[in-house]
Amino acid sequence: MFSDSGDFLWRAKVLEAALKSQAFPSAHWLAGQAGCSRSTAQRTIERLKYDYGVPIEYDQSRRGWYLTEADYVFGALPPGKDELTALLLLRRLANIIDAPDLREKIDLLWTQYSAQNPKLVHELESLTRYFSSDSTEIGVLTDTGVLDYVNAACKGEPLELVYKSPWRHKEEKVYQGRIERVHFSDGNLYLHFLETSGVERILNASFVRRFTILPGALTFLPRDPALCKCPNWLEGFGVWSGANLEEIEIRILPPAAQYFAAQRWHEDQEDGWDGEVLVRRLPAVVSPELMRRVLSLGAFVECVKPPALAEMVRREASEIVARLAETVGGEL
Repeated sequence: MFSDSGDFLWRAKVLEAALKSQAFPSAHWLAGQAGCSRSTAQRTIERLKYDYGVPIEYDQSRRGWYLTEADYVFGALPPGKDELTALLLLRRLANIIDAPDLREKIDLLWTQYSAQNPKLVHELESLTRYFSSDSTEIGVLTDTGVLDYVNAACKGEPLELVYKSPWRHKEEKVYQGRIERVHFSDGNLYLHFLETSGVERILNASFVRRFTILPGALTFLPRDPALCKCPNWLEGFGVWSGANLEEIEIRILPPAAQYFAAQRWHEDQEDGWDGEVLVRRLPAVVSPELMRRVLSLGAFVECVKPPALAEMVRREASEIVARLAETVGGEL
């Protein structure tokens, strides 16, 4: 996808003038006139043709573009595919915010703008099947490439992802396959990714080093039921690693109990109260991710089950204490 700002409109006007004068402008020519790279100029032309429906074609003999409808007028360009996609996703995100007046205004904008480009509406509505969110922390979406991921999922494009988790991997991993769904949760963007081997993975988009659309189709093996636990959104705590799930119980003391009672760690968590103590149960893998979450509770942890998780937390806490003792030159 192409995310142009006001410069896009300037390049469009430069191209329009050349087309009207039947000068057969090329991407190279537009780049020189608009002061941009050739690839940016080419993307501008493609976006006008495919996203906005401007009737232009390329003439091989003249090595340039021309209007197939001589009397076509650019006028004020309506919102294109990128703008409508962004507004559509914002409309979905607004559904989880307790602000009816905001939802009403966003719905009004969508109605007005989509009416200006009705050909795209049906296509874009299908994108909502590939995106969901359970968080109101939406600011970071602008930095994650969410529009690229959502459109790749919608088109079923063959992809190669170069991925490295700082917790799990010492070297970069290369995955080939397609994105099944994009999900924003707890401040993180996750990709439900199906590998060509039939293995499903949940990948944190912030750990994707490179994202490449591959030429041609990929061949997929049947999905491996033993490795298909997706999607368990929210914090999976290792649930996607293929290990066996266990029933986790964490007892959180007051006053932290009230604070954490308002947080969702897992789709299937169940919270109860033993007096003022929050008792949180959830299915998860005894994993480093879960251990670090328990450690973040600090002294407000009363009890942790199963014993394997409690021992993992104890060992990590002991190492932290020992390391800090070295820095202050004595025992803590």
